[in-house]
Amino acid sequence: MTFTKEQLFFYKLKKDKPWYIENFLKIRDKSATIVPFKLNNAQRKVMGIMKEDEKQGKPKRYIVLKARQMGLSTLFEGLIFQDTSTYENKNSLIIAHEEQASSNLFNMSKLYYENIPEMIRPMKKYANGKVLQFENPTNDENEKLENPGLRSKISIATAGSGEVGRSATYHNIHASEVAFFPDAKVTMLGLLQAVPDQPNTMVVLESTANGVGDWFHDMWQKAEKGLNDFTPIFLPWFIQPEYTKAFRSVAEKEQFLAEVFAVSKDSTGADVRTYEAQLMEKFDLTAEQMNWRKTTIQNKCQGDEELFMQEYPSTAEEAFISSGRPKFNI
Repeated sequence: MTFTKEQLFFYKLKKDKPWYIENFLKIRDKSATIVPFKLNNAQRKVMGIMKEDEKQGKPKRYIVLKARQMGLSTLFEGLIFQDTSTYENKNSLIIAHEEQASSNLFNMSKLYYENIPEMIRPMKKYANGKVLQFENPTNDENEKLENPGLRSKISIATAGSGEVGRSATYHNIHASEVAFFPDAKVTMLGLLQAVPDQPNTMVVLESTANGVGDWFHDMWQKAEKGLNDFTPIFLPWFIQPEYTKAFRSVAEKEQFLAEVFAVSKDSTGADVRTYEAQLMEKFDLTAEQMNWRKTTIQNKCQGDEELFMQEYPSTAEEAFISSGRPKFNI
């Protein structure tokens, strides 16, 4: 069978998610400028995992633990927008821990819609702050029968604002900052029943950590042990290339490394190496990356290393333990 260029284009539009994202979606960057969406390292790692699951025909189920400012909400909203705006009868939900966060996520979807080329922009019936509905807006029933549009929609909700998802079927769910939901156990019990166990569905439970013992932590531990169908994805701060800081001089770098690799003695006389040295060797980090870590602790985390670990963890254990603010030094 021979396909026309137009048929091949629309096939690629539906199937090639990275291509769609980088060619058609636009985002608001950190300088408040509207720019093309170019995938960063963290986003590419997640996309690679998803691609493998798609090849295997698996329902896409992910629990994502991350450092801040990774652009993952931007990615998940982009993936949901791509799927919902190119297929018929798709029902997607984005739910966040607080009203302002829900509004911010909805505005991402609106921005995607407003900036995609007209030739691939679906008809829109609503964009009212809670629902972005792709459907023919006409009131003419005959016209709607002939050309109904996609009849797909993206809905926005806030955790703790009542029962969510009990009477609906969803094909995509992004639950943002789940660890901070008022009652994640109740909210997610209803939502997870609403998603069919089919290959063309996606559920993302994404959050920074909020201590140990909560629903998100429990789900993460079970995912790591293979006790549920969620793939655990941890994204440390150093995956992002911008998290690096040059030294002002060779002497400053030498002094920094001397402090990092200094060895002390514990009460038994055994050698004790710094935590920074252990991180550098374990994850093959550069002095410039560790310099960024040091200055971020000083300038953005009140000089508190545990606050840094909470916001920018190197490991999942570091994220959960530091965010719980334990009584004893970790």
